[in-house]
Amino acid sequence: MNERWLEILLTPQRDGISVAAVCRRYGVSRQSFYEYRRRLWAEGVPALQPRSTRPTNSPTRTAAEIESLIVKLRVDNPRCGARTIHTKLVQAGLPQPPVVSTIHRVLQRHGLVVALQHWAPKEWKRFERKAPNDLWQIDGTMVALTDRSKAWIVDLLDDHARYAIGATAIRRFTVHAAWKAMETAINEYGAPRQLISDNGLQFKSRKGHKPVYFQERLTALNIHQLNSRPRHPQTCGKLERYHRTFKEFYADNGPADTVEALQKLCDQFRWYYNHERPHRSLNQQTPAVVYDASRKMTPQDLRRGGNTGPRVLTVSESGAVKYRQRKINVGMPLWGHKVRVTEAKGFVTVHLVDDNRLLREIVELGPVGTYHGNGNKRGRPRKNPQSAA
Repeated sequence: MNERWLEILLTPQRDGISVAAVCRRYGVSRQSFYEYRRRLWAEGVPALQPRSTRPTNSPTRTAAEIESLIVKLRVDNPRCGARTIHTKLVQAGLPQPPVVSTIHRVLQRHGLVVALQHWAPKEWKRFERKAPNDLWQIDGTMVALTDRSKAWIVDLLDDHARYAIGATAIRRFTVHAAWKAMETAINEYGAPRQLISDNGLQFKSRKGHKPVYFQERLTALNIHQLNSRPRHPQTCGKLERYHRTFKEFYADNGPADTVEALQKLCDQFRWYYNHERPHRSLNQQTPAVVYDASRKMTPQDLRRGGNTGPRVLTVSESGAVKYRQRKINVGMPLWGHKVRVTEAKGFVTVHLVDDNRLLREIVELGPVGTYHGNGNKRGRPRKNPQSAA
């Protein structure tokens, strides 16, 4: 680069042309020409090398001691990302910790993270129960021991808080082993209202066969069993993600020599996951904090289709309200008013919120899509005008 600028600076004297003409010939500005000529006269040819435009000081740059702390946290636990490190800095009482993006750039500068190719994730329909113990997820995952033999871990996770309810290490994944894991979790945390699993024979019998032992025990405890769609692991996605996190931990701390040693690792990880590891989907809270924040549901709590708490709805322009995928007519004059819908064992009442006036009584809700018009206490499906014609 210094050879090119030396040629440009000597051209006016060599060719006898003006500085403006030289700048037009080489496509440089006159300001740059005079700046480089000043450097040449003052410091000689080495001064023509390009110079950094970096400022002499950076007031907003992360302090060296904080940067060292970020690097140390990452080195001590390579599984910690920028978001987790930010949470740990807050928990450590740092007055003004760097934001997550700054921490990520610090990790990049020190070669502790690898830039990944950006891709657009598929949009999934997500769900989350409103209270702890309203729904548990259960499944088993296989790991290898030191002698390369296989062992299983039966895991249970609370859907609301992502709280690891149980993790039981076993040699063979049988229906009785699955119930042992479930029973251990129930003894420690109480029974959930519902349980969801895949369609494995440990949890569910084949169609037309007698219920397996696991199903019988759930029925005896009044726990409602749900099953995911075949070949659709996303239904129990929270537990699948938990398995991935555990296997990262197991890769760093395993393999275990025996099933008993594997159980100790499961207990160690479960404590860390529940009480120490901040969870992104929980706004960087730990699962234990979220699990203990609300009242726990039980099998005796109300189920959908039984008694449900009152719901306040707004009357539409057509004079109806939508309730559990049905329409209940209360009259067009009440358009825009609030009504309270209460259901007890299928018997539905509708009251006006303003003066608690009873508007409708429905003996039994019809199937999904039913229109409950005035004077129709049982409800009838709305007729299709085209088929009626």
